[in-house]
Amino acid sequence: MGMRELTVLADGEPFAAGIRFRLSGNTAIGLFPSLFTLQAWNLAEKDYNRLASAKTLSVLRGDSCLAYGAVSDVFRRTVPEGTLTIAAFSLGLDLWEAPVSLSVEAGASVSRTLSYLLASSGTGIQLLSFPGNDPVSSRGQAFFGRAAEEIASALSAARARAYLVPAGLCVVPADPLPATLHLTENDLTDLPMVADKGKKLILSTTVTGFQQGEEMTLEYEGIRYAGLILERMVEADTGPGPWETQLMIELHQEDLHD
Repeated sequence: MGMRELTVLADGEPFAAGIRFRLSGNTAIGLFPSLFTLQAWNLAEKDYNRLASAKTLSVLRGDSCLAYGAVSDVFRRTVPEGTLTIAAFSLGLDLWEAPVSLSVEAGASVSRTLSYLLASSGTGIQLLSFPGNDPVSSRGQAFFGRAAEEIASALSAARARAYLVPAGLCVVPADPLPATLHLTENDLTDLPMVADKGKKLILSTTVTGFQQGEEMTLEYEGIRYAGLILERMVEADTGPGPWETQLMIELHQEDLHD
């Protein structure tokens, strides 16, 4: 599994090595904000001040991004080991809280409607991709409410879903795309668990930034699973605490079994 090392960046600038950090949180398909907490033990005063004034936090393991978001709260308290600083940060809170009031003319495609809604939200978030079916509306549409919820409503016309990454908004089409992630039992830290009457698969893996929205396959003991990563949960402590990622996979009905 390798060394327990995390790289923490406050507004793009790393902290020195040797600090004990613990990252907890999850990302998922959908536009509800992904919430993370970062704990840090015995920060020097200058490091605490830098964290407390940071606008964004990124946590990486190697080149793999585990979490990114805007900082919403930083506080510290005394613990038996010294001082514990806790930072809360999230990706997508601005889109969730942004109101939109927008009319879209007849003849607009779903992807164009999404671009209008994102522009109206004032968040600066861009539409990165729109694979799959992109139907055109024959009637004008009106959107009023939370930007995230109105985007989900617009996507329903294409039977699609969306999620955020640091660079912008990605769309998951109704029909599966080719798999880009291929796992074997060497990537797992525990036995796979089938859940929800065979519709979902829970995987415990090494700590890495597998992305929600990614199509994957798993070859395990002669069985081939194929599905979509719905959610990634991470608990990563560079000290003695937990160190694992869990993936929730939405299995495709056409899974092949040997």
